[in-house]
Amino acid sequence: MKIGFLGPAYPFRGGIVQFSSQLAQEFRHNNEIKFFSFKHQYPKILFPGKDQFCKSEKPDFPIISKLTPYNPFTWFPTIKAINDWEPDVLIISYWIPFFALSYGFILRHLNKKTKLFYIIHNIDFHEKWLFAKSLTKYALGKADLLVTLSESVYNDARKLFPKKKTVHGFHPVYNCYNLNQYTKMSAKSELKLDGKKVILFFGYIKQYKGLELLIRSLSGVVSKIKNAHLLIVGEVYGDAKKYHNAIKETGLEDRVTFIDRFVKDEEIELFFKAADVLALPYIQATQSGVVQIANDMELGAVATPVGSLAELVLDNKTGIIAEDVSKEAIADAIVRYFKMDQEELIRNTKKENKKYSWEALTRLLSPFS
Repeated sequence: MKIGFLGPAYPFRGGIVQFSSQLAQEFRHNNEIKFFSFKHQYPKILFPGKDQFCKSEKPDFPIISKLTPYNPFTWFPTIKAINDWEPDVLIISYWIPFFALSYGFILRHLNKKTKLFYIIHNIDFHEKWLFAKSLTKYALGKADLLVTLSESVYNDARKLFPKKKTVHGFHPVYNCYNLNQYTKMSAKSELKLDGKKVILFFGYIKQYKGLELLIRSLSGVVSKIKNAHLLIVGEVYGDAKKYHNAIKETGLEDRVTFIDRFVKDEEIELFFKAADVLALPYIQATQSGVVQIANDMELGAVATPVGSLAELVLDNKTGIIAEDVSKEAIADAIVRYFKMDQEELIRNTKKENKKYSWEALTRLLSPFS
């Protein structure tokens, strides 16, 4: 079977790219794969980060980079490239309405024999978009199958498209970052965090992820766990000043390491191996790919009770779900986490990981192909 993918791929970076690449690699075992990617993703003036490109290794499947979503003159060449290859299935990544017009137009001009599957990461978007519902309906209107990765997105999709085939899928475990280059001891030593109980915040730093809340919770954690240390790793989208100010206001600058940059895939293991817990102090969420990096490395997590985080962080089994979204509740959850039986947590995590393989996701989609 010929399976095509439409969306960002190497050399672009980010969770959507990684998810699609992992899924393509899994389908590649028994199918012919081709990725129809972007030539440009966002105009520089609209991109809140420092760089849109990664410096990691190129994947070993073919990538055709023709589409610039905001340039209609690239839409027909993309349509031609897809139609010329004649995929049996085209899998499209959808997470913000910025791509809706290009996706909707392209899909309406593809060969009728090609089945159209959408992997929907978000429908209730973290940032506010004008005409979001109308744009999403246009983008997904021609889809043969909607695939969601969490219960909250599944429910949103069913409300918006009650008559479309919709599958409640899941976000598989990222099993590509653990290169076995570090132990917990060597990772802590590399980062000069020996003897610390390390709380990791990892990923793009956006308002809805609640980093400021986590920083302000640190005083409550340190009062109970004297060797607690917050490790923040990720590129800030927007102004980083408020986070640095929050750190100063806590008076715990010596308890925080802030690495404000995008890290390459090959570096990720270092930070997760050095950590004792992953913190997800989200104010709003659907699902989180970061949890699935932690799960693969058998690292437990603390999360707020928003979105579908509780589907992946099982309370008192693979982590702790905070009582609410507040600095007090987050501090309490972290303290409770460190009282858990860590060997039991690892056993629970290994058990859960078996449910969330890439092979299992491809099996779920195969009957619809």
